[in-house]
Amino acid sequence: MNTTAQTWELAETAPQSQTETEAGGSPEPGEARRSAVEINTALADLRLAGDAVGNKEWLSVELAGEPVVSIDMLGSTASPLSALVSAGCDFLIPMISFLEEPLDQLRGEPDSVSGPAGEHDGCSQQANSVADDYESTVEEETGEWSGEAKSDYAETATKLTDGVKSIAEAAMTNSKAMIAAGEVVAQVVDIVTRLITEAVGKIVPIMTEAIAAAPATFGASIAQAIPQCVAIAVDYGGRIAAKLGELLASGENLVKLIDGVLGALDVVKEGLSVIGDLAGGDSSGSAADTQSTGGDDR
Repeated sequence: MNTTAQTWELAETAPQSQTETEAGGSPEPGEARRSAVEINTALADLRLAGDAVGNKEWLSVELAGEPVVSIDMLGSTASPLSALVSAGCDFLIPMISFLEEPLDQLRGEPDSVSGPAGEHDGCSQQANSVADDYESTVEEETGEWSGEAKSDYAETATKLTDGVKSIAEAAMTNSKAMIAAGEVVAQVVDIVTRLITEAVGKIVPIMTEAIAAAPATFGASIAQAIPQCVAIAVDYGGRIAAKLGELLASGENLVKLIDGVLGALDVVKEGLSVIGDLAGGDSSGSAADTQSTGGDDR
């Protein structure tokens, strides 16, 4: 999880920048340059974090090796234990119903995931569009400029566009996280379903044979088979619990990545605040000089 570590390190710089700005009053130009570097670094780390989220690098090794399924699996209503009914072993269901309890907890509406994810994706696209439009406008407006006025203006514009793009990256990462998390939960639903089906496949022959022998044994064969079947269910229950543990561990990894994204956004926010303070503070008293310089350099 190198991406996460990088984002955490970046997040730790936010409080320091804020303290320096508050302690010194108006920010110095050097702080603006440092903020520009921090914003640019934050944007790069946000992109790395987004890739890590989208590529599911936060998944445990065990889950990463399982087949990928559609998020629609979240809405599955199939009951693997229903095969016991058709086999005439429905009396066993209350004894091993615990196998299906995780399915009730994991299942849900796929739209409850894809809907919010789509909203975040839309916000990301809009923010990127704003940044791209602003970059184009800056190029058009300063095409005939030269000298310090052009370089200063271009530098500030880059900081602002990087800040907006950082917000876009964060929104996109949130969208990726929602979809990826939904897909992984759907994957675990599929895994649990397969494990229960496998358990039922072992239970049915044992119980079918016991039922067939029941008349000759006066039901003793069924009494002997029930503990065997429950033992199989308990064994598979342990396997299912292990998969749920892997899901929880993977979820914790994802949360750490998202926390890193939020930390990077704090850096961007503080950097933009420094730039805004310079534009509204130090530059306000010399706005006329700056404008005059810009006019001479065109």
